[in-house]
Amino acid sequence: MKRLHSALLAFSRATIGGAFWLATRSFHYVEVRGLENDSRALHTYYAMAHKRDLDPMVLVPTVVFHRGWRGLSGDVHFALRGDGFAPGYLARLVMYPRWISRALRLLSIGPALRWLGAHPTDDLLRPAELWIRDLLSLGNDGPAGDVFSPDLIEEIATATGEPYGKIEASSLSQLLDWRYQHALQHFYRPEILAGTIRRPLERHVIASIKVRLADLDAWLWSGGSLFGSPEGQLSPDGKLSPINSGLHRVLRAAPADTRVVPIITVYDFMTIGRIRIFIDFAPAIEDAPALSPNEFDTRLRLAWLQSARFTCTQLASGFLVEAHRAGLSSFTLDDLADDLHHRAITLAAAGRHVDQQLLKPQGTRKRAARFLAYAARHGVVRRTRDHRWVPTVAETVIKVRPREVGYDQLPLMYAWNELQEMLSIQKIDALPV
Repeated sequence: MKRLHSALLAFSRATIGGAFWLATRSFHYVEVRGLENDSRALHTYYAMAHKRDLDPMVLVPTVVFHRGWRGLSGDVHFALRGDGFAPGYLARLVMYPRWISRALRLLSIGPALRWLGAHPTDDLLRPAELWIRDLLSLGNDGPAGDVFSPDLIEEIATATGEPYGKIEASSLSQLLDWRYQHALQHFYRPEILAGTIRRPLERHVIASIKVRLADLDAWLWSGGSLFGSPEGQLSPDGKLSPINSGLHRVLRAAPADTRVVPIITVYDFMTIGRIRIFIDFAPAIEDAPALSPNEFDTRLRLAWLQSARFTCTQLASGFLVEAHRAGLSSFTLDDLADDLHHRAITLAAAGRHVDQQLLKPQGTRKRAARFLAYAARHGVVRRTRDHRWVPTVAETVIKVRPREVGYDQLPLMYAWNELQEMLSIQKIDALPV
């Protein structure tokens, strides 16, 4: 029976992993480097720096197939965000078009995720819809006005165009009606709950978190490995987020020889045509449980940044921001290409990872032209009649709601933030920062 289960699981993982591999490689250029740093040992935690929702689809097939039969038959499990196991998760991922989102809301993939080896991880920052479902599971279906803060009720009323009083009087189960779905997807902490409701529900969620963390440790002690995001969220502004305390708790109770393999993904996304994705596996952090939280965080962050690939997106963003600050009135494609090529060579000579196309003049010019086409569409450069380019940069601090990202709203500043953090670990005299 156990062999049959392993065979079915391997077939399912191979099918899903193959589909992910084909889907991501068909529409993106993907390059993987450093797989030799994964020795496929037991008690391995694959620590992914999280940039896009696409990251797991790109990375999971690489990790699973690299581990061979053991990876396919289930020795790697996945730590996923807790709301992924709740009803309506697919509708939250695919909000538009709305008819597709509504159809996806009927699907609950939690049981399938668990069978495939996924574990829910959670914290006290959750979608409003999930807070409602938690309350309903505890038998509370009272009026929204007795449960939620006036600010949240006002937000829902504004988003839906319905009167405040109607939202306030609606029962929690009524708020799960489809017409409120889009208004309940922002993430909130328990502060949105009324005082009499907040403490009991907080205790309930915290107890659930502890059980789930214990499940992760039990899996490591059984000889398994884990794949997850130590940050616990997507990068909101291009910079790495702090390491989630949940991972520290897992490592405290994990086997002493647990090793952490840092994985960093960099997107060359400011381009027309196919987005280029660079995945780098850094050397493993051995015996991670013996490290203090501060030392572990420092080593993990350094491993991510040292391995990160410099692409045209980051380096060209640096050129534009610096041109804007220097008051440069205009530049040519050749100016940008020459600057990118010089930066790339300087970084490569310093031992940093660089997109190999930027080390060749022809490749650099091609990437620069595609960057400028993208930048013009997004209003950060303007082309003149004499084939020059004028920087129209607006330096803006990226401010987004919790668990939301700013790369689609302010791509230039997102890439600039990435560049500054990648350069922060090694100042290079010949390279402007």
